[in-house]
Amino acid sequence: MVGRVLKIAGFIIRDGERVEKRFSIRLYSGIELKAMMLSAGFAHVDLYGTLEGAPYDQTARRLVAVGVK
Repeated sequence: MVGRVLKIAGFIIRDGERVEKRFSIRLYSGIELKAMMLSAGFAHVDLYGTLEGAPYDQTARRLVAVGVK
């Protein structure tokens, strides 16, 4: 799976000293995440766009993956 990497850099100035923090987060599409879960041994995976179970589509603001092993 490819995914996308989001790189974040932040700076904090504490007691006159500048401290830099860097983070990398790998982002996956619903299709990529579902494929990884299935290849990891999940028998069934459903994707939702909300915690209440709304469909996962192009208007979804979040990705909820529910898998059965």
